[in-house]
Amino acid sequence: MYCGVDVGSTNIKVLFLDDEGQNLWVKSVPSPRRHDGHGVVTEGLELVAALEDLIIEGWRAVGKGKPIAAIATTGIGEDGLCVAPDFTPRGLAIPWFDHRDRAEAGILKASEEGRAHPQINFGFSTAAAKWLWLRTHRPDALRGNDPWVPLTDYPAVWWARRAYICATLMPRTGVYDVFTRDWIPELLRKAEAPPLPEGLTAGTVIGTLQAGPLREAGAGSANTLIVVGGHDHPIASNAIMRLDPLARIDSIGTANALFAETTTPTSTAATAGIDLSLPVRGGPGISVIGPIEFSAPLRQAFGDDAAVKAYLAQPVLPGAPAAKAPTIAAALADAGEHRHRRVLEAVSVEARDFFRAMKRVGIADGPMYATGGWARSRALMELRASIFGETITVLHEPELTAMGAALFAMEAATGSRPEAMSSRATETIAPRRDWMDAYAQWP
Repeated sequence: MYCGVDVGSTNIKVLFLDDEGQNLWVKSVPSPRRHDGHGVVTEGLELVAALEDLIIEGWRAVGKGKPIAAIATTGIGEDGLCVAPDFTPRGLAIPWFDHRDRAEAGILKASEEGRAHPQINFGFSTAAAKWLWLRTHRPDALRGNDPWVPLTDYPAVWWARRAYICATLMPRTGVYDVFTRDWIPELLRKAEAPPLPEGLTAGTVIGTLQAGPLREAGAGSANTLIVVGGHDHPIASNAIMRLDPLARIDSIGTANALFAETTTPTSTAATAGIDLSLPVRGGPGISVIGPIEFSAPLRQAFGDDAAVKAYLAQPVLPGAPAAKAPTIAAALADAGEHRHRRVLEAVSVEARDFFRAMKRVGIADGPMYATGGWARSRALMELRASIFGETITVLHEPELTAMGAALFAMEAATGSRPEAMSSRATETIAPRRDWMDAYAQWP
């Protein structure tokens, strides 16, 4: 068996694949959190313990007494913590969505060092802003020469007893140049960065499972490989790119992330104002991520997720296209009969604009795929296809991120790329011609 672990903002997930790449078992439970007086945070070993419990539960259900062959982790991009020489965490990981470091993000963005790197979008979510906040408010968390590792990588770091940072998570720090493939010394100094460990590409074997609960339970052995995964949206997108390397992916969950890769970025990519990262498998070029708020404005408009689900469960969204493209603020303020549709149009036109920006930085017009929890709504997909002006292929895989990590674990253990994606269920959704014609009039 091959295990994929997804360290999510809301939930942690564990998934097992068999030798044919088919799902054997998957389960999701709430991410372990505690409160530090400012907001929710994560304690690294609590996270590891919760994941180990989940892995052991799944292994007992389907493992048939045979140890897991390989484990890979994927997950959120900016949360992290420093680790002591024995790999125990020095402090608590602040989640990417915590705004406590907004002032520090502003300092980095306005600084001479920040302005010199227009390809980096400094915001409260970047690790660099959180390092500055910690230097003032939690200095013990960044003590001495202890290396900082992303929370997503930390379980693998603990299991293999080797510090590293996945290549797709390096740009999420805000101090890495995707074009030179190196850390930026002046930004490291400005952010008062802790030491950073070696960067490794997804699929790299970092070691084998060390002694601990997984081996004691029999779920793993001294031969179980620990494998690099990386940033959640790129890892999920890479699973789709196993079907088509030119795919452009619309991943719609708590956040909406748009993803694609190119080996030939344009000369204007550094000033495009969208998030740039590294190709999941390494090699030349860049990847492009368009992060958009999705669930937050919908909850504000509908009241809660249950109301959103009920609205999107309709076979077709009621109403007609707006006369002009609404902004999210205008849609939320709309008191009309179809204000809910207007909010969905607003977030969808933001996605459309990101895809246009991707094209300007060198992303080819490859086929459009959608995945994630909200992609299960055919009504939403029909709306998006009409706004995008092209057909969308929806991949119906409920935990694609964890599966993407498991595929890298399987690949590392077997030495070959699994063909598991070809058997996954898909649905092709075309635009509605009348809607598409109306949306085509929007600038």
